[in-house]
Amino acid sequence: MSEPKIVAFMCWCSGSGADQAGVEKISYPTGIMPVRIPCSALLGPELVIKAFERGADGVIVSACKPSDMRRVAPSRLTEARLEILRSLLKEVGIEGERLQMAWISSQEGAKFAEEVSKAAERIASLGPLEFRKVTKPV
Repeated sequence: MSEPKIVAFMCWCSGSGADQAGVEKISYPTGIMPVRIPCSALLGPELVIKAFERGADGVIVSACKPSDMRRVAPSRLTEARLEILRSLLKEVGIEGERLQMAWISSQEGAKFAEEVSKAAERIASLGPLEFRKVTKPV
């Protein structure tokens, strides 16, 4: 089985965790394509769907731990939105397991590598995504 193609949307904090994995020379699957976003709460469903349309077998959204936030945790909003998006993806034939979420702080390089590796295993077990484009009638 080939390694799945996975887009990893990472907020600045959790993206620093990915950087830390590199600094510590901790390896993780090569099929991970990191995409930095300012905040996980700003990730719109259209970007997740676009990742699937462009050939991703899965998507991981990496967000700050709610305990790391001073006030309201935007990553809790992300968590709720992803649950809704998972149910919508199922309606169009995409398994909800293809959309994963991980809580990672800036200094957690090992945790970043562990979380994306576990997610890659789960997504690989589903096989490649065969996404059919829905076309509008003319």
